[in-house]
Amino acid sequence: MRARLRTWWAVRTGAEERQRLRFLESVRRWAALLRTGLGEGQAWRLVAAREEACGRPEAGCCLGHGLRELAAAVELGADPRRVRAPSGLGEWGTLLGLLAVSRTSGAAPAETAERFADATAAELDAQRARRTAAAGPRSTVTLLRWMPLGGLALASMLGAGPDALLGDPLGWLVFTAGLLFAVVGHVWAQHLLRAAAGPAREVDAAAWLDVMAALLRSGASLAGALEQAAAVLPGGTRLRPVLARLRWGAGWDEAWARVGSARGAGAGRGRRRPQELDAAAEAELAELAELGRRLQPLHTTGMAGAATLTQAARAVRQERSRAAELAAEQLAVRLVVPLGLCHLPAFVCLGVLPLLLTMLRGPA
Repeated sequence: MRARLRTWWAVRTGAEERQRLRFLESVRRWAALLRTGLGEGQAWRLVAAREEACGRPEAGCCLGHGLRELAAAVELGADPRRVRAPSGLGEWGTLLGLLAVSRTSGAAPAETAERFADATAAELDAQRARRTAAAGPRSTVTLLRWMPLGGLALASMLGAGPDALLGDPLGWLVFTAGLLFAVVGHVWAQHLLRAAAGPAREVDAAAWLDVMAALLRSGASLAGALEQAAAVLPGGTRLRPVLARLRWGAGWDEAWARVGSARGAGAGRGRRRPQELDAAAEAELAELAELGRRLQPLHTTGMAGAATLTQAARAVRQERSRAAELAAEQLAVRLVVPLGLCHLPAFVCLGVLPLLLTMLRGPA
């Protein structure tokens, strides 16, 4: 519960985005130190020394302690991917997986880290643009949420507060209807906001394409690159059936026809509600399906497509940004429905009808 409250507060105050930007700055600094000839562990140690740490260290608490644990793991020869990601840093596991792939494939870790930082920074810019586009609809939701309470407060200042509604059965009916309209309108508007934002992605097709491009540049085949990436990146276990069918000579479409069931994707994700598991599973399946669609031309033609995959990753991010902007525009239109059917009736029941009932009853 405390972790959820901390995550919620970090999102509300913008601390999560600032931590992600500091993380990208640390990655770029680490890559620069590697280019000077330092070892990976020593470079992480120097980067961690410049990052402030919180006063109460615990697993996944902050970026400072995460970098220190990462430096210790690299210097001791342990698997860095066992270091728990700091809260709010979904890119942590992707970076460590990407660096693990670069070590096995012989790619330069400094170049890999810089490419990762540039791609993630572009994604952050796109997210900021999407939030700006959705700022207007979110402000509308906030206004609608408080409109019934504002009507009730206005009626109270004019001498027709809740006591004017609770004096007879008709008043109770109006008060109950007002509360019902307000609750339904709030739930409806929140549902529209969540649908426009989309589920959180633990599997990123664009990140997979960047990893595949790096592996192809190092000389790996498409099937080999896919297998190496699946071993380290989030969601890779879902591709085991695909890789098995490809090894047995199945066609590309046949191998990707069944990535996995949504129930299997939802397993092991913590104490989420069933609808959250379904949304996360559907998002994971959609990202993996997009990955298979982008890789199909390379498999069909047999061409070496590192540059093609880099362009495909850029195209995926651009399409995602355009889809979010379209969702924000549609949200502004769809919010008119709960406004007319729920919030305005709630305002009338809690703000206007108390005045009318008081006038009809006359002086007490």
